[in-house]
Amino acid sequence: MKQLKLMLATVFVGIAFLSFIDDKNIAEVGLDIGNEAPAIKTQTIDGVDFDLNEFKGKMVIINFWASYHAQSRMNNYQLTQINEQYSKSSFRNGQDLVIVNISLDRFKSPMNLAIEQDEIAEFIQICDFTGKEGEVAQAYQINAPVNILLDGEGRILAKDAGLSKIEKSLNTLSAI
Repeated sequence: MKQLKLMLATVFVGIAFLSFIDDKNIAEVGLDIGNEAPAIKTQTIDGVDFDLNEFKGKMVIINFWASYHAQSRMNNYQLTQINEQYSKSSFRNGQDLVIVNISLDRFKSPMNLAIEQDEIAEFIQICDFTGKEGEVAQAYQINAPVNILLDGEGRILAKDAGLSKIEKSLNTLSAI
């Protein structure tokens, strides 16, 4: 009888304990560090379908930029350097680095000229030519150019108008 009571007490305590466990590994979708980044399903400037979820398992820099924004243009040069250094790297929570440029431009000609001059054609290029009012810009609440680093699970690791926080995070997470 004592063994039965002990077994029932153990089962009851175990069930009670399990009911208080919250699955902390499921991140909520949002724009704060640690949140899962909002979904992006659109087309590239070349008309190719783009789905951010296809890059799970990779580190991703989302670069919201504009051809008319001086800091964005300087960041483009730095992004090419970061891409050279980390594109084929292993990270703690991702393999390889992908750069997704989302232009806030409204006109095709200056954007294309900037892509050519800044030598960033190898990055994934997205633009709907609606500026900050575009669907993706609205989903990310973009008011000015910014860079966002996502880990292999699509979680936001860093946000920075420049690239210092992004580069520091990549350096820390790279499996050297």
